[in-house]
Amino acid sequence: MIDFTNIEKRSLSYELCYPLVRLKTYGWFFRNFEVKGIENIPDEPFLIICNHQNGLMDAILPVFGVPKHRMVFIARGDIFKKDKVAKMLKWARVLPAFRVRDTGKENLGENDKIFELAANILKDGKVVGLFPEAALQYDKTMGGFKKGFARIAFRAEELSDFNLHLKIVPTANYYENFFSAGHDVLYNIGKPFEFGELIDLYREHPEAAYRQLALKAQEHVRPLMLDIADKENNAQIDFLRIVNQDLKFGRKKPKMSERLACDQKMIDSLHKMKEESPERFSSLMEKARHYSDLMSKLNMRNWLIGKKIGFGEILMRTLLAVVVMPVFVVLWLLCIVPYKLSDMAIKSLKDKRMTASFRYAISSIVTFPLWNLLLFGLSFLIPWPWWCSLIFLAVLYVLPKPFILLRHWFVKFYHRWRYFAKQGKYSDLKEAIEVKNVLVKVLKDMAI
Repeated sequence: MIDFTNIEKRSLSYELCYPLVRLKTYGWFFRNFEVKGIENIPDEPFLIICNHQNGLMDAILPVFGVPKHRMVFIARGDIFKKDKVAKMLKWARVLPAFRVRDTGKENLGENDKIFELAANILKDGKVVGLFPEAALQYDKTMGGFKKGFARIAFRAEELSDFNLHLKIVPTANYYENFFSAGHDVLYNIGKPFEFGELIDLYREHPEAAYRQLALKAQEHVRPLMLDIADKENNAQIDFLRIVNQDLKFGRKKPKMSERLACDQKMIDSLHKMKEESPERFSSLMEKARHYSDLMSKLNMRNWLIGKKIGFGEILMRTLLAVVVMPVFVVLWLLCIVPYKLSDMAIKSLKDKRMTASFRYAISSIVTFPLWNLLLFGLSFLIPWPWWCSLIFLAVLYVLPKPFILLRHWFVKFYHRWRYFAKQGKYSDLKEAIEVKNVLVKVLKDMAI
């Protein structure tokens, strides 16, 4: 394994790349990148913990959501197997943590070195971030917190003779979409907390102190995230969440923090219904399952079902599509090659939750930069001043966002046409509308 000593030291190349990649993250991969609670970031030494539901993207949000600090992040060790990848990750200030299922027992001893290094980074006043769950959670729920972060936190205090007063900052990510670009995201930062009351326990029984800190950390992270704890009905509750958002917000696109609050309130109400009226709850879950199956069969989204799209509306949208089409064609020609190359690279992924992470990494580091440089070079064949090529390169850098947004618009336009052609004619669609009306009535009666 390569040497990770001095990983926290700032490098010129990292500092030059940081604002460019951050701009790309804010500027086009996410439509809106909301950071809530940035005022909770303390001046004193702190450790950031975060929920883990979306691979690399979960680390990207803290790294760029707290730009004042260049944090060192800890990720799973199996991605460090190749030296070239490990060196690149070291440059990106990422440390490995080894799990038995990924790397075998023989590498677990390396964790002691990594944890000691992380503790020293904290002792020196730098910032470390990690995922206490130590594994992706695939059902929008909170997993159990492992003891790794607690070991690092207590060791940092021990190295400082317990005078560091280290703070732990709970954070959470909340995504509109786990798989593609052009959607909204929230990085939610909670109030920092200390764990001085566990120091005496740590001196006597370290393992017990680790467990207590893990439980305490869970209770600070849970209110910041979407936690669908009912695993048996997770898919149905998640689907109802989408129905409820469309019901509450309609065409409006509120902040992700508002959508999260709406989701949390709905989940609390469903939990209460399950306890007080289990039969009613079971009936609701069955209807949600049936509605979800109908959506899959129709290949439609909830926001369309029940709409009344008239000829006048579809005509106006078609005329608008004709007007916008030339702009989209130009954007398509300039962006489609790197966009499709990124898609091709992720087709073989077994873990589909890593789709956004690989698309982000490949498009940001490989396909779009190389494609833009190629077009930049070819632009010198055009008989214009050299500085026009520089302007062209700058324009290429920001084009992906309008391309992705217009692509989403045309996809919705296509589905509106499909719905317009099917409304009133297909029994499955009629049934879907009827079932949705029942679900909407229940949600309204719940007064969420």
